[in-house]
Amino acid sequence: MPKPKLVILHGWAVHSAIWYTVEEDLSEHFELHPIDLPGYGSRQNENGDINLDQLTDDVLSQAPKNAHWMGWSLGTMVAMSAALRQADRINSLTLFSPTPLFMRVGDWKHGITLPALENLQSRFHSDYATALKRFLLMQAGTDQVARSNAKATWHRLTQSPTPTKATLDAGLEILKTTDLRGSVGDISIPTQIIICQEDRVIPAAAGQALHEMISQSTLLELPSGHAPMIEIPNAFVQAVNVALNIEN
Repeated sequence: MPKPKLVILHGWAVHSAIWYTVEEDLSEHFELHPIDLPGYGSRQNENGDINLDQLTDDVLSQAPKNAHWMGWSLGTMVAMSAALRQADRINSLTLFSPTPLFMRVGDWKHGITLPALENLQSRFHSDYATALKRFLLMQAGTDQVARSNAKATWHRLTQSPTPTKATLDAGLEILKTTDLRGSVGDISIPTQIIICQEDRVIPAAAGQALHEMISQSTLLELPSGHAPMIEIPNAFVQAVNVALNIEN
């Protein structure tokens, strides 16, 4: 019996090697379709200076039909955009650390401030490899297994050419300007929202609010920071299996 197809979308500043610690376990149950976004990883030579609509078009052109989609961080915005565009070709969404709005704006208190975003941009511009390593280790905290996973993932990520500043800036511009609050209520396919208790990048409250906006969604909480695939890979895989009704 063929395995269900699973499209997986990475977040900002990384590529598909971010799934290094969970890819083997996920492949036991799914036919994996990791997609590198333009300008990242295997597609570093492609133009990554594009907006969310163009990014959505790009991913839809690569993803197989009748697949489940899983996204993380920025990847969740792309997945939700695709579901709003072509729901008939997506079986379900599984969204790790999702948000409809990344920035703190008006009465939306579940985002980051503009100075924090600009600081992130500056650090990745000045020394991408060091900034990425620092970010991954911050997510791992003091747990030695998680820190080992973070270092191994960082090594895999940095084996590919560094994304250009234009690519990094385009991704941040998407995070800075995208507001899906008015449209996500139209998502009509089963959606699993997975939030992380200690997430300091996208607060758990953002995912909780998103859950309230999407009537077809369920909510699961993990005891981790922003990168559960690195911090608690076994729990991450279990969460995906539960979300997609796969028995271990």
